[in-house]
Amino acid sequence: MKILLVGANGKMGREMSSYLEKKEICYFKIDKENRDDAKKFDYDIVLDFSTSACLYENLELAKKKRCPIVIATTNHTKNNYELIQKYSKIIPIFMSANFSILFTMLKSMLDKIKNQPNLQTVVCETHHQHKKDKPSGSAKQIIKILNSKNIVPTVYALRVGEVVGEHKISFYMPDEELEIVHTAFSKRVFCNGAYMACKFISSKQNGVYDMEDLF
Repeated sequence: MKILLVGANGKMGREMSSYLEKKEICYFKIDKENRDDAKKFDYDIVLDFSTSACLYENLELAKKKRCPIVIATTNHTKNNYELIQKYSKIIPIFMSANFSILFTMLKSMLDKIKNQPNLQTVVCETHHQHKKDKPSGSAKQIIKILNSKNIVPTVYALRVGEVVGEHKISFYMPDEELEIVHTAFSKRVFCNGAYMACKFISSKQNGVYDMEDLF
C-alpha cells in the first residue's frame, strides 16, 4: 500500500509522517507548496490531513487514480458533504472526525442513552489553543447522537495550552450523576486509527465509510 499524505507539513501531517516512517510504510508527502508533485507519485490511496478548504482538490487526486481516500479533516461545509456523496459513487471514501478506537466505543455507549424526565446534559470538549474549529468535529458527533435521542446538551468548547483532546459528557438527574470521559494523551492514537482506515478501505467498493465500519 502506497500512501499519498496530503497536508504533510501540518501538525497532524508531521505526526503521521513520523508514524509511517517508523512502520516503514511507503508514502509520499505533499502540501500546498508542492501539490503539483502528486502527479509524479505512484500512490494507491490518499490520506488527507490538510484542511476542509482543500477537499475538492484532494478528491480529485483520488479520482485521477481511481483510488480510495481517507478524509481526516473537520469543519466541513454543506457543499463539502455533497461533494463527498458525489465522489463516493466513483471512489471509496473513509471519513471520520476522530480516528481514536476508544472514542468510537464512546459513541457506541451514547447510543444506549435514553432521554429521561429531569435529565440535564453537558458536553465539554477541550483541545489545544491552535485548533480552529469550535466546537470540534468530534464534539459535533456527540451532539448529533444526543440530539437523535431528543437530548439537547449544554456545550462548552475550551481551547487551552497543548491539550491533545478531551471529551466529557455529563448527565445529571436529581441525586445522581453519570460522567463519560475520553482523553487522548498523544496524537499517535489518531495516526494508528488513520492507518487502520487506510488498510480497511484499500479493498472496499465505492461508498462512504467511517470508524464504526471497522468494528
